[in-house]
Amino acid sequence: MLTMDRINHIKESRNEEGLSINQIAKNEGINWRTAKKYADSDILPKERKRTRSGMMYDDGWHEIIDGWLFEDSRETRKNRRTRKALFEQLKKLGFPGSYRTVCQYIQNTQKETAKAAAFEKLDHPAGEAQLDFGTYRVAYQNELRTIKLLVLAYPYSNRAFAVALPRENRECFLNGLERLFELSGGIPTEIRIDNLAAAVIKPKKGNDDTVFTDEFEQFRAYYRFNAVACNAYSGHEKGAVENKVGYIRYNFFDEIPMMASFEQLTEWLNNRLAEDSIRNHYQKHVTISELWDDETPTLLRLPTEPYPVFSYKEAKTNKYGELTIDGEALHIPKAGRNSHLLVRLTWNSFTCVNANGEIIHEGPRPYMNESVPVDWKQKFEDWKIKPRAIKHSRYTKLLPANIKLYLVEQNPATIRERLRQISSLLDRYTLEEMQERFEELVLANLGLTETQKQVDMTRYDQLSPKAVQQA
Repeated sequence: MLTMDRINHIKESRNEEGLSINQIAKNEGINWRTAKKYADSDILPKERKRTRSGMMYDDGWHEIIDGWLFEDSRETRKNRRTRKALFEQLKKLGFPGSYRTVCQYIQNTQKETAKAAAFEKLDHPAGEAQLDFGTYRVAYQNELRTIKLLVLAYPYSNRAFAVALPRENRECFLNGLERLFELSGGIPTEIRIDNLAAAVIKPKKGNDDTVFTDEFEQFRAYYRFNAVACNAYSGHEKGAVENKVGYIRYNFFDEIPMMASFEQLTEWLNNRLAEDSIRNHYQKHVTISELWDDETPTLLRLPTEPYPVFSYKEAKTNKYGELTIDGEALHIPKAGRNSHLLVRLTWNSFTCVNANGEIIHEGPRPYMNESVPVDWKQKFEDWKIKPRAIKHSRYTKLLPANIKLYLVEQNPATIRERLRQISSLLDRYTLEEMQERFEELVLANLGLTETQKQVDMTRYDQLSPKAVQQA
C-alpha cells in the first residue's frame, strides 16, 4: 500500500495537472491499475475486524471451556478443576485436539481476563459491594426502639440488601454480613467498608495499610472476599451505600414500622427492596432487577456450611452472684458469688459455663429487649391542641389496643375530651395499667356522660395485638 503522501501526489497530478493514467503510472513507476485506483477512487478508512480461527474457535470448543472456567471461578481454589481434568472432559465430548492446545487456550484466556480486570476499576465492576450501618426507629411491643440496619449495596446494579440488628458489635456485624450473603445468593468479590470498630483495629494512614481484627480476617478468608477500608473521614469513598442508607430511611421508615422480631423486620424490608428494584437505574435506563440478574453470576459461591459466629470472654460474678453483660448486671442463680465463668456470646444470646464445663445459664443478651420510652404526657398535650392529628400520627400504633380504639374514629370534640381524660389519668397510671383495667379506670368515672359511657366492649375484647398491628 502506498503512503498517503504518494496517494495525495497522484490525486493532485490527476485533478490539478490533468495528467492521464498512463502518464501517472510512468511518473510514479507503478502499475496502471494501481494508478487508476488511487487517482480516480475515494480512499475511505476500513473497519478492522479481529477474527479468531483455529480448532478451538471453528468448532465452538472455546465456548464450552469458557463456561467451565467461569463456573470454577466461583469455587474455592481447591474445588476448581485442573487443566488435565478439563481436557479429559472435553475428550468425552469428542474433542479431537491435544492437551497442549487446551492449555494454550486457557493460558491466553487468563491473560486477557487479567488485562480486562485492570480497566474495570474505572467504573463500578459487577460483583463489588459497599457496606455500612444505619440507625433507625421501629415500634416494638408498643414502645419505640432504636435499631441498626447493616446495608450491603451493589453499585453496579444499585441493588441492596439489609439486615436488622440490635447493635454494631463484632457478633452482630459478622452475623449480619453472613445473612447478607445469603440474601444476595452469593458473596461479593470485594467489599468496601467504613473503619468499623468491629472490623478495623487501625485505620489506613500514610503508607501504613489498614489493620483488621483477627476475627474479621478469619471470616473474610472463609468467604474469600477482598476487604477495602475507606480512608479516615472519607465516607464519600463508599457513596453508593451511604445514599442507600438514606434512601431506606426516607422511603421505608418515614412511618415507624412495626417490628415483631429482628428476623421479621429483615424479611419485610428485603421484600420492599425487591419490589423497589423494579424501577429504572438512575443512570443506565434499565431496571435495577435486570442489572442485578446480570450481576448475580459474578458473585462468589456460598460455602456449604455457614461460618460459626461467636466469641468467648472470661468473667467473674460479684458478691451478689451477678455478672455484667453488655454493661448490665444480671443475676446468675447457679453461679454463686465470686465465681469464674466462661461466657459464650452470639449476636442475640449468651451462655455461661462453669469451671467444670457445665452450662449453668443461658439467656438473651440484655440489649435484645431495650426500648426508648415515649413521653406520653407530652404527646397527649400535643394531640389535645390538634385532635385530628391522632388518627394519622406515627405514634398512634404504639398505643395499647383498647386505648387506641377508644381515641380514634371519633369526632374532634369527643376526641379532645377523651384526650383530656387519658392525659389526667397519666398522672397516676401508665398506659399499660389503663389497658389492663380499662373498664374500671377509663369507662367508669371521671365525669363521663351517658353517651360517652355507652361503648361496645366487645369491640375492645376482640382486639388482639396482631389485629392492632395490621390496623
